[in-house]
Amino acid sequence: MSSAHRPTAVPSESTPGPLGSAPQASDDLFRAYVEAASDIVYTVDLQGNFTFVNSYGLRLVGAGEADIIGQPYLKIVAPEYHAPTLRAFENLLKTGELRDYEFVVLTQQGDRIFLEVNGRLLVQDGELVGALGIGRDVTERKRFEAQLKMFSKALDSAHDSAVIADLKGKLLYANLATERIFGYPLATVEASCVDVFFPGVGQAEWLLQHATGAGWSGQVVCQRQDGHSFPALVSVSPVCEEDGTPTAISIIFRDITQLEQFKAELASKNLELERANRLKTEFLANMSHELRTPMTSILGFSSLLEQQVYGELNERQALYVGQIHQSGEHLLTLINEVLDLSKIEAGQMNLHLTPIAVDALCQDALTMVGAQASTKQLMIHRTVQAGLPPLVADEVRVRQMLLNLLSNAIKFSQEGGEVGLEARREGDRILLTVWDHGVGIPREQQSLLFQPFQQLDSSLARQYEGTGLGLALTQRLARLHGGNITLVSDAGQGARFTIDLPLDCRDSPLAAPKLPDPVDAPPAAEMLAEGGLIPLPGHSSGQVLLVEDHPVNAMLLEHMLTYWGYETIHVSNGQSALDWLNHHRPTLVLMDVHLPGMDGLELTRQIRNQPEWADIPIVATTALARRRDRDRCIEAGMQDYLSKPINSAELVSVLAKYTWGNPD
Repeated sequence: MSSAHRPTAVPSESTPGPLGSAPQASDDLFRAYVEAASDIVYTVDLQGNFTFVNSYGLRLVGAGEADIIGQPYLKIVAPEYHAPTLRAFENLLKTGELRDYEFVVLTQQGDRIFLEVNGRLLVQDGELVGALGIGRDVTERKRFEAQLKMFSKALDSAHDSAVIADLKGKLLYANLATERIFGYPLATVEASCVDVFFPGVGQAEWLLQHATGAGWSGQVVCQRQDGHSFPALVSVSPVCEEDGTPTAISIIFRDITQLEQFKAELASKNLELERANRLKTEFLANMSHELRTPMTSILGFSSLLEQQVYGELNERQALYVGQIHQSGEHLLTLINEVLDLSKIEAGQMNLHLTPIAVDALCQDALTMVGAQASTKQLMIHRTVQAGLPPLVADEVRVRQMLLNLLSNAIKFSQEGGEVGLEARREGDRILLTVWDHGVGIPREQQSLLFQPFQQLDSSLARQYEGTGLGLALTQRLARLHGGNITLVSDAGQGARFTIDLPLDCRDSPLAAPKLPDPVDAPPAAEMLAEGGLIPLPGHSSGQVLLVEDHPVNAMLLEHMLTYWGYETIHVSNGQSALDWLNHHRPTLVLMDVHLPGMDGLELTRQIRNQPEWADIPIVATTALARRRDRDRCIEAGMQDYLSKPINSAELVSVLAKYTWGNPD
């Protein structure tokens, strides 16, 4: 580098010059400039020792001039930057300049400051004497860049798709999850508009309108690059300037395909469990009824023998007959409890509500267990609040609840102990409490008490007999009246069972329960509605022919379609479908591919061969999800394809496409 292109050296205090001369004036102006600069300005000699540092630079590193001048510049450079800084200085001496070199300076206080330095060589009297550096504090910029980099990495590692678009919907940014979820390469996405993510015309425009206001979040149907639709939770919000003016739009997509599939599977399993529970209840009810017939003979004949109506019995015969009759009574109690429990679970138990005198009811119940209490020499206490109004309830069932609790209290009390029955009013409710000082119930086992066929002592050598149904039945009868039963107990401290009933059980919605028919108003349909079956905006109508041989799947689809207002006709085979179509014309056919006898593909071909049926939309419903399976369905004449398990969002999309029609 020639001396004509090299800057003159910065004069130091030791460089004399004639006062008032032109060079001295130039040096003074240069010093005034660098001292006023908001950047660090410094010079070093050829060995890399500081010969000058301006005031800003001294303040930046927190040192005095005596601490810096004459010291090597590496003294203030962070150790990890020593080697690259040496190479940069050597390169400066070779090339004559240094551009935008970044390194870290350590202050006297130990702080780290990022500097961006530009350097030139210094020549004095035609001789190279050192170098000039001008450094800018870029610590805030580096911090911002690090945050931006971390933010970008966080977005790219996110499971959800995150995109930013301008106010017109043109995409400005998309994270890596967008490519994974939608299947578009990022380069393609960032050259597209928001509507590329949606199958429906106008969806993107609607979201953009809501994004520029308060934002919006909800479930929508999105579309992948291959054309497949899927349900997603979408959140849109504006990106605003400091004054609140929107300049861009942020959109977050969460693919909930697996969640919707799980909901559909859960609903299907729930229907199976409901069906199994109904079968169990019906079985128990039928068996209970069947068992009552032979039990009538057992109890009737044993009673006649016990009364010695047809002749005297010897002592051993009388003992045997008494045991037969006692065991028969015990078995009949078990059968009645099973029957009552089955009736309640099946919604077939009707309550006969009448006004009941509470005091007389309590006395009656205590009289009925008097003999049982006398056997164990128990003292019975009765405490009834004066002036209790009549209780409007089923007298037989309330007495049954009290007898169950009193029998348990006596059974689990020690000989010579105490048992009590209390009745009191609290507001518009009656509280009936049965207490004892018996063995008590450990708190960790109390959750099992009200489960059918559960006993705390379930070992083969258990001390106390019992069916395990009494408390379960008592709880259900209390709830049937609109009340409940509570327990206060602990091991070795006795127990207090309290039946809480409304004074007038006619006001209870459960007083006359009736489980809904599975087709009319299934609880499963309500559960599906809470999990994603949103009400449709008044478009749902028409008949849907459902060709499905799997009863649980058919039940699930029927519930979903019924919820949305469609009349559903279910047939389980192809011939039944053809017979029905001879006299009817549905709005849509949902066709299972695998059917007994004639499969769904052949059935579709036969339908398409009839001119009057040629334009009926047919949508496949099958567990086969490969592309060639879809192609086979389309080739057979089907318009669309739903993979099992069918989720609500995909079904809504099909219904909207083929049954809503075009608005005027």
